[in-house]
Amino acid sequence: MSDQLQSFNAFAAPLGLKLSWSKTKLQNVGAGDPPSTILIDGIPVEAVEEFIYLGSKQSSNGYCRLDVLRRIGLVCSVMNFLQKVWKCSSLRTKVYLYQALVMSVLLYGAETWTLLAAVMKTLEAFHIYEVSVTEIL
Repeated sequence: MSDQLQSFNAFAAPLGLKLSWSKTKLQNVGAGDPPSTILIDGIPVEAVEEFIYLGSKQSSNGYCRLDVLRRIGLVCSVMNFLQKVWKCSSLRTKVYLYQALVMSVLLYGAETWTLLAAVMKTLEAFHIYEVSVTEIL
């Protein structure tokens, strides 16, 4: 891995690109031993089991459960932020805002998820609970 990263660095330098090794992470996705931290140009490149990339939690086991749970947590904060809207708006406005503000946060990056039955049940339970709470308010 170290040789590949150094060759990538050598390829990028003539193009005027400089890699930030402190921001670079190593992750083994799927089976196998996790990678160990390596040194590139005297700077350690950290090996991680999970990290957040473009707002989605990437996990080395390849499953999306941690990202779904993180998204549900973010949506709960959005729902709390909109408490006044849920209390005094028409049903049409609530549905529009729920689709625009809540579902967009929940489903961001969903096209990359590998959905298992347990994750689908979690999403469905969350959706049913949030819709019922919104209607009560």
